[in-house]
Amino acid sequence: MILNSPIEIQRKKLIMRRLYRSLTYEGSTVVLIAGYRYIGYGILLLILTVTALLYTPYLIKSLISLKKLNWITSFCIMIIVPVVLMLFYFQNHLMKMIFFSIALLMFYLFCWILKFSVHSWIEKIEYTEFKYED
Repeated sequence: MILNSPIEIQRKKLIMRRLYRSLTYEGSTVVLIAGYRYIGYGILLLILTVTALLYTPYLIKSLISLKKLNWITSFCIMIIVPVVLMLFYFQNHLMKMIFFSIALLMFYLFCWILKFSVHSWIEKIEYTEFKYED
């Protein structure tokens, strides 16, 4: 990863930190999953879906800004493909719900894995800065 200028480094660090912070909040949906007995499965599914739909544009925008094309490709394979299959291929309501649940699960798995990767990206860029300062 070659960075052109200190301004570019600071911009990427800022994007990475914001993304990491938002992924940390995104991980708090585990509390919702644990409490599904009290709020009901349908409401839980609705909350998780709305959260995923609202968060996806920010996630994709951040990955594009960081030029992480492999992560965008992985996102498409893990989440977009099951949704497209669900919408256009299956007519059975049960199969649609299964593929929808898989896509939602894959979204939160993707976010969880990405959180650890973003943390390592931040450490790598800070190490590079520290190395050049000496």
